[in-house]
Parts: sequence; C-alpha cells; structure tokens
Amino acid sequence: MSNGTMRPPRPAATPVNEPLKHVIAEYKHQAQTITCVCGWHGKSSSPDGRTSEWTAHLAANRTKPR
Repeated sequence: MSNGTMRPPRPAATPVNEPLKHVIAEYKHQAQTITCVCGWHGKSSSPDGRTSEWTAHLAANRTKPR
C-alpha cells in the first residue's frame, strides 16, 4: 500500500471499447428468468436453495483477471 492511503489499490477498469459479455439484458420478476446479453436464457432462482442457473452461467463464463 505505497499509494499514500490505507486503501488497497483499485483494480483496473474494463476498457471502454470492450462491452461486458455476461450481464442481464432482461429480467422477468414473476417468472424469475434472466436473459443475458450473450443470448443465454435461464432461471434466476433455485427451488432447493442451490446455485441458480444464472449463477452457474456466470461461473462457467468467468474470465481470469488480466
């Protein structure tokens, strides 16, 4: 933490010219469904409390930090 503050350095922001690949494009509350900007469509909730389809989609498509 040599930046003169007690805060850790912030990670670099996503470059402006690179659009986010896995963000919610549409959410339907009653149906609890999500459409991702990549075209994926699935549930945002899980009846048994486990990982939702949306969370699994994000985890499967997570990229490593640069």
